[in-house]
Amino acid sequence: MKRLPIFIVVCFLFFYGSGTAQKGTALPKGKLFIIGGGDRPPSLMRSLLTTAAMGPNDYVAVLPMSSEYPDSAYYYFKADFETVCKNAIVNFNFAKENAGNKNWLDSLAHAKLIFITGGDQDRFMKTVLKTPVYKAIYDAYDKGATIAGTSAGAAVMSQYMITGNELTDTIYHSTFPKIHDKNIEFKEGLGLLKSAIIDQHFIVRSR
Repeated sequence: MKRLPIFIVVCFLFFYGSGTAQKGTALPKGKLFIIGGGDRPPSLMRSLLTTAAMGPNDYVAVLPMSSEYPDSAYYYFKADFETVCKNAIVNFNFAKENAGNKNWLDSLAHAKLIFITGGDQDRFMKTVLKTPVYKAIYDAYDKGATIAGTSAGAAVMSQYMITGNELTDTIYHSTFPKIHDKNIEFKEGLGLLKSAIIDQHFIVRSR
């Protein structure tokens, strides 16, 4: 069995990003708050609020496109975060047909905190990659926004992400019965973190 040439960040802790947003550019002013998955207790929400350093006029932008049920994903994050934060929390459920919505894009680019929900990271990137939404996320990050994400929202942070699909074991399993070379599918992520690949739920999924 060949050893996979990757580094995996095991996350139920927080990583503050220090890589460049794009090759050859200055370091971004923003931070990354990466959650591997699971519950979001008040202590975690308080840590997120402290990291984002939000002022009274700042707001949170939620990107729920990973989720099969985006309205529910927004609702539950809002319910969790409202226990520690009184700032506005807005929902931007972008799709291919509205990815050019200038009002939404401007609001996203000026958000102090952007939260990417869980779900399917491949679904999220199919909506975002090579669209103005992708640029708006980078604009916010460059200006000092905190980009946070849980589960699929964690996986999309890296330059190359594990999709969760298996390439050679084509019968779907909720866990990986074995890990071997050329079986794990990688696709392009947001690229906010270039020095590592983030995996989530790695114990449950036997990775």
